[in-house]
Amino acid sequence: MINNVLLKKNVKTIAIVLVAITAIAAVIFWHSHRPKSNDTNPVFAKYIEAHTSGVISKNDVIKIQFAGEINTLHSTNQVIDNNVLTFSPSIKGKTYWYDERTIAFKPNESLDPGKNYQASLKLHKILAVADDLSTFDFDFEIIKPSFKLEQYGLQAINNSSLDYLKLTGSIFTADAEESKNIEKLLKASLGDQNLNIKWVHNAASKTSDFVVDSIKTANNTEQLNLIWNGEPIDAVISGSEKLEIPAKGIFKVLAIKAVQAPEQYVLIQLSNPVLANEDLRGLISIGNTSDASFTIEGSQIKVYSPDKLNGNYAVTVNAGIQNIVAKKLVEAVSANVNFENRAPAVSIPGKGTIIPSAGKLTYPFEAINLKAVDVTIIKIYENNIPQFLQQNNLNGEQDLRRVGKPLVEKTIRLDDDKTLNLTKKNRFALDIDKMIKTEPGAIYRITIGFQKSYSLYDCKGVNVSTDEGQSEDEENYYENIDADDGFWQRYNNYYPSGFNWDQKDEPCSPSYYNRDRWVSRNVIVSNIGLIAKRGNDNSVLVFATNILDTEPMGGVEIKLLDYQNQLLQTATTDNEGIAKFDKPSKPYLLTAKKDTERGY
Repeated sequence: MINNVLLKKNVKTIAIVLVAITAIAAVIFWHSHRPKSNDTNPVFAKYIEAHTSGVISKNDVIKIQFAGEINTLHSTNQVIDNNVLTFSPSIKGKTYWYDERTIAFKPNESLDPGKNYQASLKLHKILAVADDLSTFDFDFEIIKPSFKLEQYGLQAINNSSLDYLKLTGSIFTADAEESKNIEKLLKASLGDQNLNIKWVHNAASKTSDFVVDSIKTANNTEQLNLIWNGEPIDAVISGSEKLEIPAKGIFKVLAIKAVQAPEQYVLIQLSNPVLANEDLRGLISIGNTSDASFTIEGSQIKVYSPDKLNGNYAVTVNAGIQNIVAKKLVEAVSANVNFENRAPAVSIPGKGTIIPSAGKLTYPFEAINLKAVDVTIIKIYENNIPQFLQQNNLNGEQDLRRVGKPLVEKTIRLDDDKTLNLTKKNRFALDIDKMIKTEPGAIYRITIGFQKSYSLYDCKGVNVSTDEGQSEDEENYYENIDADDGFWQRYNNYYPSGFNWDQKDEPCSPSYYNRDRWVSRNVIVSNIGLIAKRGNDNSVLVFATNILDTEPMGGVEIKLLDYQNQLLQTATTDNEGIAKFDKPSKPYLLTAKKDTERGY
């Protein structure tokens, strides 16, 4: 990983914020939580702000960001003498200036998976430093290749086919892999016939979806053979599975599954498409649940309970269900499904970023299988918001340290109310007023995370690696850049030490409890809602509305700023809450002010 997250994004047009589209490349990468070699010398913090460390991709660029701008003349992408940055084992590649204060090394070829590299920067060739600081050493490791296969079951190839089935699934890889190698991981066969597999690859998410298509049913029952082997990507993983393909003309239940997310339901997969208008009441039951609802999607039936399901349930599919040619299911099938012991998780409902300033300020969140959560609140100062929005949308998080300050770092107990069943999803509310004094116009980034010690997940009988997890006595090796240095090192610690990708989805493993599980939301405390529209003649109309009562707001001062945060024009809304700007230069940002209220 890179200790600061590297992102390149297009800043999107936001109705209440932006009136133009501007592409921005933002680069930040954070302090290592566990420095090594010369990195342990706190004096280096005066010169080096961040560097590549920990577990990274084999295709990553290695970067070093200096604490201030370098007093030398150089241009972006200007090549530097390769002797400035060396590696052991040796890596062939190019060293160059990534930006005004960051150098980068781009390897000519992919790095060796699983290997640890030692890096040495000749700091004295970049900056004037004392002799004992002439060389800065650090190290990083390349993630080991691995993958996980999920198959989602057999279903009819379409809503009208009685003779053909398909099998869908996904392969998730630990690192970026070539599509042609991913496709070699899996083979499907029916008897002695190899079946064609269709693929859709998503390199960004390291996910490859597959479909074993056009599986023709025969006169007799057959076996679909799935075989996977990690050899094409040098992963030590292999396995196989057999699925029954029913004979032609047989209408039967193939599988009954519990689906937990993104919504909860029982999935029933059949060999033929189900009659679209079939009344399934009385034909399918989930334990003692009443008033279940049903959705028919080809050969799949989704069964929804009006109440949350938690525990073991007997699901019965009775005879009498009809396929598309009115052939009835002749054999009842029962199965046990389990909705218990869901993985620990937190979520924030809704998508809003503006909270009205009237009344008590609370913030809802949902949690399951957790007895506590960690809450952090970072304030982005009002006068820094234009700088923040140059690299972020309203809910962004890049370059926070330069524009914001941590206000809260607190553990909130969820088990004080003994009447709550914490193994189910419950909604809670943060009392923001008790934590901070909010300021109209500022942005607050609220983050909710959790640790393994807060988990209520039952790990009995589950074996995981015992060499994972962070040391309890890790030291802060860095000299403080400011009083909040320790906070930022904790906040930006993306993966736990000893992170094992293969166990990242195992709630009994420390590797599960990483920043991917956290949830964050930026909120603005304001009663002003803004909508901005730009015409073909470059004129701009801004509509100001009171969020509390949706009434137009007159007397609101609106300012248009360009990308350099310079004032273009100012206007004030009329009694209908409308402000008009006649053909300003291309605007990037607008701000609103009424008395002490702000809006962006």
